[in-house]
Amino acid sequence: MFEIWDEAGQANDLTLPQLQQRLTSYRGEVMVRYTNRIGLPTTLFLTVDQGLAYQRFKADRPLLDWAWLAQAVHATDPGREPMLSYLDAVSR
Repeated sequence: MFEIWDEAGQANDLTLPQLQQRLTSYRGEVMVRYTNRIGLPTTLFLTVDQGLAYQRFKADRPLLDWAWLAQAVHATDPGREPMLSYLDAVSR
């Protein structure tokens, strides 16, 4: 699950598809928090422009790699990877 902070405030308990949907219609700076695979809280700082999320503090501001983010998130059910299956379906 993801939390997002933007100029409008905070949203909690977003799934990866909900986060993607929210960012497609957003423009500006956001902070995204989640728990990583080893159980530690992690923060991403993003700049969103025309529905594309760029990593704010990386060299050359690369686009956010959604597949990487999906595998970086701590699985709620260790026996399966629901985020990856969603991304596979979207990319086909």
